[in-house]
Amino acid sequence: MEDCIGIEKVVHGQPWNAVHGGYFSDPETARPLVETAACVLARSPADVVVDLGGGTGFLLSQLAAQGAAAGLTMVNLDCSREQLALTAGGDVLGVCASVDEFDRGDLASEDQRLLYIMRSVLHYAGEDGLSSVLYHLRDQARAGEFFVHQTASFEREAEAACLNALYERMHTGKWYPTVSLLKRRLVEAGWRVVTVAAAPALLLTSEDLAQRYGLTDAEIRRIRDEMAIEFGQMPNVFELTSVGFQARLHYRIYTCVAGPE
Repeated sequence: MEDCIGIEKVVHGQPWNAVHGGYFSDPETARPLVETAACVLARSPADVVVDLGGGTGFLLSQLAAQGAAAGLTMVNLDCSREQLALTAGGDVLGVCASVDEFDRGDLASEDQRLLYIMRSVLHYAGEDGLSSVLYHLRDQARAGEFFVHQTASFEREAEAACLNALYERMHTGKWYPTVSLLKRRLVEAGWRVVTVAAAPALLLTSEDLAQRYGLTDAEIRRIRDEMAIEFGQMPNVFELTSVGFQARLHYRIYTCVAGPE
């Protein structure tokens, strides 16, 4: 996963707060995920909250602002030192590690109970790596512990295929599942899916994507033309604009609990 993340370092650090119209630093956009995590903590108390791939630590700061993390240890786990450098406040412990390789023992003591949260990370694993990441996360949890994640996933196969074709043309290594496939992979890895709820979609403009992935104007035009031939326009998923294209990632919040050992 680190190789996939590394190509985006141009937007890590301070620029991250403005990426995609500030989606990842907007309190209102984060509210559904933060409130879901807060509800889980209310009914299943934990000692440590770990944001997996937490970037600048924004989600943890929002959880703390709600008062839901009072008395808890908050850990921001990310493999980008540029992102971790912006982790706000002395109450958050930054840990430089990859989501697919970290060890639970580096985050909490033997007798502590964890809650894992995550936003927009699983697609970095790619199609071939998704299951192994989910198995690894289950290995780092104990039965009854929760994993609350907001992941881009699509109801229809055609929608997922469209976005995956776009990201393949941008050479990102990212891959997006359907909702049904992701639920199946979670269950296979030992997670019980308690609820699935909609979260705010992310608007992606070709201008933003060019900046994030280092694409030239010529590459954007080529991608636009190829996508138009293969998929045409798919409302609220992929649409052509006068200068390029725009796409939408449709997020859902999955509340999962680790099954029996």
